[in-house]
Amino acid sequence: MFTKSQLALVIGAVLATPAVVAETMKTDEHMVVEGRDYGYKADTNTGAMRMEATQLETPGQIAIIDEQLIDEQRASTLGDVLKNDASVSAGGTSRNRERFSLRGFEVQSSSGFLRDGHQHWSHYRQPVELLERVEVVKGPSGLLYGVSAPGGLINMVTKKPTYDTQVTVSQDIGSNDHSRTTVDVSGALNDDETLRARTIISKESYSSWRTYGDGSKPQTERLVAGLFVDYDLTDDVTVSVHYDKTNDEGSVDSGALYTLDGQRVGSKEHIWDAQWSKIENDVENVGFNVNANLSDVWTLNTGFNYQDFERIDVESYPSFANLNPDGSGTVTQGGNYRHDKWRFRTGYLDLVADTNFAGMDHKVLFGGNWLGYSYERGMHSFNSGEYAPGATVPVQVPGETNLAPKGRYDTWGFYAQDMMTLNDQWQLLAGVRFDRKVQDGVAEENVAPKLGVIFHPADNGSIYASYSESFEPQGQVSSGSRTYINDGELLDAAIGKAYEVGTKWELLDERLFVSGALFDITQENIELDVEDPASGDYVVTQGGQQEHRGAELAAQGFLTDKWSLSGSAMYIDAEIKNHETYAGNRPVDVPEFAATVWSTYAATNDVDVNLGVIYEGSRYGDEANTFKKDAYTRVDMGLAYTYKYDADLDMIARFTVENLFDTDYLAGGGSTSSKHQYAEDVVVGEGRNYMATVQIKY
Repeated sequence: MFTKSQLALVIGAVLATPAVVAETMKTDEHMVVEGRDYGYKADTNTGAMRMEATQLETPGQIAIIDEQLIDEQRASTLGDVLKNDASVSAGGTSRNRERFSLRGFEVQSSSGFLRDGHQHWSHYRQPVELLERVEVVKGPSGLLYGVSAPGGLINMVTKKPTYDTQVTVSQDIGSNDHSRTTVDVSGALNDDETLRARTIISKESYSSWRTYGDGSKPQTERLVAGLFVDYDLTDDVTVSVHYDKTNDEGSVDSGALYTLDGQRVGSKEHIWDAQWSKIENDVENVGFNVNANLSDVWTLNTGFNYQDFERIDVESYPSFANLNPDGSGTVTQGGNYRHDKWRFRTGYLDLVADTNFAGMDHKVLFGGNWLGYSYERGMHSFNSGEYAPGATVPVQVPGETNLAPKGRYDTWGFYAQDMMTLNDQWQLLAGVRFDRKVQDGVAEENVAPKLGVIFHPADNGSIYASYSESFEPQGQVSSGSRTYINDGELLDAAIGKAYEVGTKWELLDERLFVSGALFDITQENIELDVEDPASGDYVVTQGGQQEHRGAELAAQGFLTDKWSLSGSAMYIDAEIKNHETYAGNRPVDVPEFAATVWSTYAATNDVDVNLGVIYEGSRYGDEANTFKKDAYTRVDMGLAYTYKYDADLDMIARFTVENLFDTDYLAGGGSTSSKHQYAEDVVVGEGRNYMATVQIKY
């Protein structure tokens, strides 16, 4: 946390910045100003339909969190962004990555995240500095994206080169020695503006409000860099290439330790991992996209992305079998040195026709996408020892490790979709997809349909109903810690089936967008282990089922000329219906009710005041539902002062306070073990913390 003197220095620096910069900046250069267009309202999306579509013509709920909101909140993680949608709940953060659930279903790192429509391996902290918006596509998305969970997908849309010259430089200084410097430069590289580029570089460093047993604090160093280039080959063909790199090297904090009655063991500032536990992630993405207008009717979009992700993971994996509830006893510290390497290759080709036949307008999509995955790993285990909770754990020396193949598969999908406009009031969506996955010579196939109908009772509103499916291949039965009678049997894919009705409206002269939906999602064919009474061995069956029913409300835009907001709320009744152990339980980290709102009030032409409120209902921290986290309400605030140096230059000073009232709360994560009586790896919400920012925008 900041000391009072540190905080005073930061506030003073922020308030003094406009005057200092006014005296030092030269004004004889051509600059382009970035307007102050508040409201958070997004009229179109790309993720739900795999093409640009208006919100009113999309038969499903899409939450769009745009760059303005990301910028105002000074978000530095994907979790900071997704807190603005109540249908997303945060999970654990062990191994320095974020986990999420969407409508109560876990978003898998291998299949639940998209980047510009590509499947994106998301086993690391995402570089939000490169994003212009995040689209939360809710409900099953098997039609257009293949393997995915029933809750939906998270599509991260990157920033694009601009025609006009734009330069943004920002400096963040915050609690826990947090510092981030970001430079974003974009514009045309030639006179006719056919070649455009954008480069973004961000350097971040931060510590933590928690400490290791020896008194030291975690430290993370992070670098994000991206280059995006667009080139117009002709008036109808644009080629885009991109490259970005993320490197973060940081200490490990698996989370807090609680007894099952909710009482914390030790201080909430205490980190149980050994002080030498560290993870380094090094990720590179490179690829291209081609957008071509083939005729007045047909458009072609195609692209490829190669993702190379390498991780060095040195952890102690503390175990608590010999620890007492009063904090006495010992912690077992062992762990390993682990070297992981993932490669994720994705490609797609879409043909879109905007035409008329049989007396109806049709927007037809034919396409296919491919994903190639490979994984290698090398690992060396450490000898374990017993240490007092506050003791310094001796540094472990890793042995030699060699990367070895651990998994590889390829998936292909082919899809067709038709959005039919019958008349001014009615639209119909129909589509079907065929998928094939091949792993270790074994092929799995699936067919997924989607249907939707939209009624427009007025030009500014729509009412829709839809049916959609998701699927997740389950592979073959494989004996390991248990012996299975049906070892080697190929299982059916787990299928999610969703029925949804909803409505969307543009109100207040189209300045405010509101939407609501009721949904019913059932996931079937979930694996179950059933013991054979005769042999004592097990049989894998697929009688498992999970049901999630709920309602959502959302609003984005202007309430008055000076007051704008982005808010959402969700109620969900989620239950594991059939399971050998957890039948009747609620899924992990899924609250019954959640709500979030962020608002801006323009106090003057130069001063804006932000207020944010997050409510998260009580949640279970483990599948057995033995550990429950209390509901909490968190309040955030912000203040921004914009100084217009001239018509072409803005200087902005921001000051934000997160958790204004220093509320104690538990965030995501948690697990229990039969070996001890604790819930471990629980993320403790940070207390009151600050961020001061200076931005210069040409």
